[in-house]
Amino acid sequence: MRYSRTLLTVAVLLLGFGASVANAVEIKIATLLPNQSQWMQDMRAAGKEIEERTSGRVKLKFYGGGVQGSEAGVLRKIRIGQLHGGTFAPTDFMKQNKAVNIYGLPFVFESWDEMRYVRERMDPLLEAGFDDLNFVTFGFVGSFSMVLSNEPISNHADMKGKKVWLPQGDTVSYEAMRRLQLSPVALPVTDVLTGLQTGLLDIAAIPPEVAVALQWHTRVKYFTDMPVAYAMSFLAVNKRTFNKLSAGDQAVMKEVLTDVYTKIDRNASAESMNAMQALEKIGIEKVAPDAGQFAELQNTMAESNRAMADEGVYPIELYDQMLAYLAEFRNGDAVVSSGQ
Repeated sequence: MRYSRTLLTVAVLLLGFGASVANAVEIKIATLLPNQSQWMQDMRAAGKEIEERTSGRVKLKFYGGGVQGSEAGVLRKIRIGQLHGGTFAPTDFMKQNKAVNIYGLPFVFESWDEMRYVRERMDPLLEAGFDDLNFVTFGFVGSFSMVLSNEPISNHADMKGKKVWLPQGDTVSYEAMRRLQLSPVALPVTDVLTGLQTGLLDIAAIPPEVAVALQWHTRVKYFTDMPVAYAMSFLAVNKRTFNKLSAGDQAVMKEVLTDVYTKIDRNASAESMNAMQALEKIGIEKVAPDAGQFAELQNTMAESNRAMADEGVYPIELYDQMLAYLAEFRNGDAVVSSGQ
């Protein structure tokens, strides 16, 4: 009798375990980043931890290297349920969330410290916008874009007449280039490498570590050591899929992925510096901007940025709030938290 009860108990436990695994939620996530990139390594490790901590109830499946297409294509696949999440830039959501690219205004931020100070206070506002769009995010990762080119660029005049990459859908960058009398060429990220190779593009601006990951550095000869704009990216998962998880499993997934994104973002400045040093080592020449060039471009773009805010390209209240935090930092009235 005791033996039979033991068998019954084991059978019940096995059935319960089998049902748990059978009901596992697989979350399919696509990214343009290569499979061998550090981001993919970190996220696969995070996926393994989530699966272990949820006893197999939550499984993350990653598609790297752009095999699922551009970000626009990934969003379409999320809408029809073929995918559940992806990595995106703010420009991918600008039509639905005008506030999301507020950090990406050109020639606004001068240093990592002031960027961190503003983000510490404003990130929660941007994250709330994704909740309204039925997406769950896990924090932002950002870095400063530098100009990559096949001819040395040390000032505004050097860029005139050159074909400059414009991310598709990026109305902020388009307006900036129009104001600067440049010649934008709109392309998805997936086509930039070919554009640089064929001469369709002369200039592309992107964080150096991303340029290395995407191999763009193999098609340029120079990079200009000047922060053009702050480029941000994030992981977004469809809330419909996320809500299939129990409250406990949601908490595990949120905790693990937020920790990963916090770590990556904290290391961004060091990664950027390492990437620039790597570019120089392989023969990509670093170009110093002319004296006063950043301030000149900053003054030029301030008028354009204000005009876009007045026209509703992004919320004017958010823009003014960002400028107020910048002024607070630059006037010496701010202290960056030790965690940043």
